Amino acid sequence: MHLQPDITAVTDQVRSRFPDLAVRQRYARDRVGDLLVAESEHAHLIAVADEGAVVFEGESVITALSALARCPVVSVPPGAAWTDPAAPVIVGVHASARSREKLEFSFAEADRLGTGARLVRCASRGPADDLLREVSARYPDVPVHSEVLGTPAASAVAWHAHFGSMVVLGSRRGGAVRGALVRSISRAVLRHASSPVVVIGPSCRRFSPAVSDLDNARS
Repeated sequence: MHLQPDITAVTDQVRSRFPDLAVRQRYARDRVGDLLVAESEHAHLIAVADEGAVVFEGESVITALSALARCPVVSVPPGAAWTDPAAPVIVGVHASARSREKLEFSFAEADRLGTGARLVRCASRGPADDLLREVSARYPDVPVHSEVLGTPAASAVAWHAHFGSMVVLGSRRGGAVRGALVRSISRAVLRHASSPVVVIGPSCRRFSPAVSDLDNARS
């Protein structure tokens, strides 16, 4: 879904490049954010170009959707390009309510892309280790590499993002839904990353489709 008036041209380009992909277009002149949140109920993910769009009372589209969407939200920064198929999926690892969803999504995507997962974490061991072993065991073909942070989390993850196909982060619910990202590293990484950033927000349902299901949907 594209938020600009040239939606028809963009849709035609996508159909031309991916002829086997089913593409649907919709115009939303008002309350675009509400429409995207509604669509998220049955979506695998929402991808939004990071162009500083504003939808919810002054908040950026990424911040608002990450807080409210029922599926992962992908922020695609200007100039992002798929240049290295072997680039790993970068995962910010910490103990949180979103850890399972974040790891499941990351390993499923790495497996689908035929690449590895690079875990960026605060310590060599932590509360998420058992969960990590559980999820990793389901994807034996996904190589795993861990990096222990030596700098502030936001800076470290943003730096590793330069070498990855995407970055996957979780965000915690704060005192209010709209402030869900304020106390997480997600906002800072979104501001500086040069590769797509996937945010598993506080409203995201547990969502880990089989890779074969995704491939069938795209074939």
